[in-house]
Amino acid sequence: MQPRRLEKILIILGMAIFIFFGVQGASMLIVHNDEDRATALYESYQSELEESNEAGFELPEYRVFVDNLQSGGIMILILSVTTVITGGLSLYFLKKGIKPKMVGILLLVSGGLIAILGFAPAMLGSLLYMVSGGLILFKKPRELSV
Repeated sequence: MQPRRLEKILIILGMAIFIFFGVQGASMLIVHNDEDRATALYESYQSELEESNEAGFELPEYRVFVDNLQSGGIMILILSVTTVITGGLSLYFLKKGIKPKMVGILLLVSGGLIAILGFAPAMLGSLLYMVSGGLILFKKPRELSV
């Protein structure tokens, strides 16, 4: 069994990033379900937009804003949970030495899928998963010298 310390560290860092965004998605859903918080958030965005005087950006209507909170929160939460589960399974398989090639492919696919789906804020976590997957696939085992 080959020591894979760097790969495990990269997976753990990627999982931490995805957990952060999962909490963000959950908080979006909480705000969506609380009318007072949603109104306060909308009004704060309105005041910031008026202060910055950005001509090209318009805030959507309140109902659309609240609906976007729900759909965005659900999408972020689902993507975050699946990638954290993928990272956890990958760590378990690497620790036990079970099919490292499968783990590498799983990490590459998971990272690539998140990058393709356009979950841009979590691109760093996706990149960490893809680098780790590439290292697992292409790292040659050390030869023991006697």
